[in-house]
Parts: sequence; structure tokens; C-alpha cells
Amino acid sequence: MRQDWDTVILGGGPGGSTLASCLQRRGRRALVIEREKFPRFHIGESLLPRSREVFDKLGIDADLDRLFLRKYGARFLCSETGRANTYRFSEAFEPTFEYAYQVPRAEFDQLLLENARKLGADVWEEWEGTEVLFEGERAVGVRARNRRAPDEVREIFAPVIVDATGRDTLLASRTRRKAQIARLDKTALYSHYKGTVRQQGIDQGNIDIVIFDQGWFWFIPFRGEITSVGAVVSSEWMRQKGKGESLDAFYDRTVARSSWARELLKGAERQRPVGALADFSYRIDKLAGDGWLFVGDAGGFLDPLFSTGAHIAIKGGELAAEAIDRALERGDVSRAAFTEYEAAVRYAVDLFLGVVQGFYAGQFRETLFEQNQRPTMRKLITSILSGDAFHQERRPQWASFLKNQYPADVPAFR
Repeated sequence: MRQDWDTVILGGGPGGSTLASCLQRRGRRALVIEREKFPRFHIGESLLPRSREVFDKLGIDADLDRLFLRKYGARFLCSETGRANTYRFSEAFEPTFEYAYQVPRAEFDQLLLENARKLGADVWEEWEGTEVLFEGERAVGVRARNRRAPDEVREIFAPVIVDATGRDTLLASRTRRKAQIARLDKTALYSHYKGTVRQQGIDQGNIDIVIFDQGWFWFIPFRGEITSVGAVVSSEWMRQKGKGESLDAFYDRTVARSSWARELLKGAERQRPVGALADFSYRIDKLAGDGWLFVGDAGGFLDPLFSTGAHIAIKGGELAAEAIDRALERGDVSRAAFTEYEAAVRYAVDLFLGVVQGFYAGQFRETLFEQNQRPTMRKLITSILSGDAFHQERRPQWASFLKNQYPADVPAFR
């Protein structure tokens, strides 16, 4: 069986691109199969500081700093009480990276994919993986179709197949089960605006998270005049959408429910029609198997409250590259070779998940706005907001406290 690559990666988003780059740096041959032609629109535009650990290693942090607006922290705003509280990443327990970036995803994702190309990865854009090929329980290849010439179909074989297709979860639909996460049956409504009210000085790039009775808004400012504005709302509120009511009109009604959102959007002009993504949070029962693994959203998606999606994909891509490199070195690509990878990603995701569920339950939301907040609690909150959740070797005491205080309620797979 001919194998021209060590790893075939389905999906060229942040997880797939990072994985390909990291593999190439380790001397491994990677092929990325991406169904779209980049650049393409995507939401999930606010990065976390701890992703810069990976950007530094890949040599692209300076490019990101040149292109995108720095994000030094996050401001939380309560529509009901008028309360506001800002957390700066410099207040974390380990403030190695004091800022992240706010990135239009079309530009950011293209930069990551082009970096993988520069490092030697093969990238097939406008090719779609249609099926993962198995011999028994082991993944051995991929069947892919050229979207520009649909009659052209190829079978590609490699020791390791990675599903980084995001919410499409190609491999999950073939082999694994997918379950919604308890109490996170939310829908995201989103658009871009010109001329929103922004903070000044060092805080101009901070994300604003506006809490109101039906959910919460994000305000993510980009370099220039455009701001990404979205609302994550409950299924109960979505049922209030009138028959025949446009998403744009329903979104305007949603904005009207929040005093802070109305204030920040005063005089702003919507630049694109409102979009929607339903059933936001889900989990896959296994992240790896014989000859295959998931990276990023393909292995589960978490409510975007703390902007964790791209971060989990980027850090997961780095960890997956380490695991694949070790597995190829040992000549063992069975599921057992990827147990450390799966454990590391699950630990980080569950740390985030418990806090997100605590936010919707109410107790963590109140902690965010505590008037006489203890310095240790402030450091703890800022650390999780920074993305400091991947603790493979030394798990800090604050993270253990957080997991005990806000245990993740995960779906049970039988």
C-alpha cells in the first residue's frame, strides 16, 4: 500500500493547520485536505494568550502582532445591574503572555494554512474528504473528491488520519457517537458592525462580554472600524422568534433586551446579514482510535463564553503532533499510543466546561462581579480566561480547586 504522507489531516482550520505545521517541524510529512478555498468567513475571532506559546514555536507571533489588534483582557458587563468588571491577563498566576489578538478569521486562518505550506506541508484546497477508509477497526486512508471537478476521486493512504473538520465531524458521523452537553442547548446569532462604542488606550482591544436575561453578547473589536458582535441565547428565547420574522429583525429585538448592548451599538451600522449556529455544544465519546484521532471542534465543541474554541484547536494540534510523532517513531499507531493526548485535551476541555456550566447555573457569574473579590480568586479567574488549562505534567493547585468547585457535567456514553 503506497503511503506518500505520514499523516492525512481533514480540515485546514486552526487545528489542522497547526498540526500540519508542527508535524513538518518534526520532519513528518503532512497532507491537509480542505473543502473550502481560503480565505473564507468564520466566527470565533477572539484568541487567548496561551495560544501564543504555539505561535512562538511556529515563528508567526510577530506576523500576528503586525496584522491584528492586541487584546489585553476581558470586560464583563451586567445589563440587569449595570455592574462592570475588567480582568487583565497580566493578573494571572503565570502571566507569561500578557495579551492575545482579535482576529478576523478569514485572514488568521489563511495565515496559519500558508505557514503550514511554507513549512512543507501539502495543502489541497477545494478537496473534500468524503470517507475515512478502514481495515477492520484501524483507519488506513481517506477517500477525497475534487470539488472543482467532482468526477475526480482519490484514495490516499497514511499511517494516521486526523479529523479536524470542525463541526462537520466527518469521522464522528462514521464511527463514533456525538452527544449534546447538558444545559448548553444554545444558539449563536452573529454579525459584524461598523462604528460600535469602544474602550480607549490599552483596553481598546479587550473583548466585552455583555450578560442579559436571555444569554450574553460578545463584542470583539478588530483593527480598524469593524467589530464582531454576537449573542449566545437560550433555546427558550429562540422560540420567541416570530413566524416569518427575519434573523436580522429578531437580532435587533435581542439587542433591545440589553441596556449595555444598546449602548455599545448606538449609531453602529450592521455590515453583514445576521447568521445563526444552533446546538452549539457537543462532545464525542472518544478522541482517538487505531490510526485516527480528532483535533479541535471535530472532537467536541464548547460554548464560546471564554473564547476557547480556537485555543483548544491550536493547543490540541500541537499535542497531537507530539503524539503522532512518538507513535510513528515506535511503529505503533493504535489507540493506546494516543491516550496521553486524549487525557490532556479532556482535562483542559473539562476545566473550561465546568466553569461555563457554573456561569449558566449562576454561581460563577456572580463571582465574576464580586465587589470585594479576593486577590487569589481574581488570579484564578484571569488564569482560566488566559487559556491556562493544559497542564500535562504539573497541575497547579488553583486548577484543582476550580475543578472541584465547578465539576464538569459531561454526557454519559453507554
